[in-house]
Amino acid sequence: MLIMAKKASSPSEIVNQLIDLGISSSDQTRLFAQEIFTRVEHKTSGPNLYQRQEREAMMLVRKQKTYPLLEDDDDNEDTVSVASQSKKEDSHNKKFRKRSETQNDSDDEAYILYTYC
Repeated sequence: MLIMAKKASSPSEIVNQLIDLGISSSDQTRLFAQEIFTRVEHKTSGPNLYQRQEREAMMLVRKQKTYPLLEDDDDNEDTVSVASQSKKEDSHNKKFRKRSETQNDSDDEAYILYTYC
């Protein structure tokens, strides 16, 4: 019964199939067909998932072809200097952290020595 409802394109088609099976045509039969038709998923008559993915990929390729590639400038010196400056700043911060940790340790030692004296 569910297979018939899934394949049907309308509730009247379900009613016709029920009549062919020997069920009498009445208002209850039509209500039953209407209710079954609304509750059951129907097959869609469109491309399957693979075909949709292929079509989307083709559209993406076409869209990407419309965009031109940008030319790279010959000013490579600017990019290198920016990268080297950021590395220098990072190493400076690391040294600063190490110094601050050692200063904190020496302060603790001085405090300990002061309390024992």
